Amino acid sequence: MRYALLIYEDEAAASLLAPVRRTFAAALASAGVLRGRAGFRGPGAATTLRRDRPLHDGPHAEAGEPLAGLYLIEAGDLDAALAWARRLPLGDGAVEVRPLAEPA
Repeated sequence: MRYALLIYEDEAAASLLAPVRRTFAAALASAGVLRGRAGFRGPGAATTLRRDRPLHDGPHAEAGEPLAGLYLIEAGDLDAALAWARRLPLGDGAVEVRPLAEPA
């Protein structure tokens, strides 16, 4: 099953952790579980669309920390995905582990 490891943290923490995140990505790749990854530009580059409000520049999805990046991994089950998430270098932010909807 595929999982997204969604990283929520501020830009300063993301910048400081970039070198160790490369090591983490290398570990995912060498284990054969990495399916993709991406970092996001800062929250000021975001545009948010809500059906009940006008278009907004910036991060208005009402999360505590902005979404900073993600890793797509292949894991046997949620416990295996959580084990990888626990290894992800993280400051004061959070990582959300979410299974991807598999095509029917």
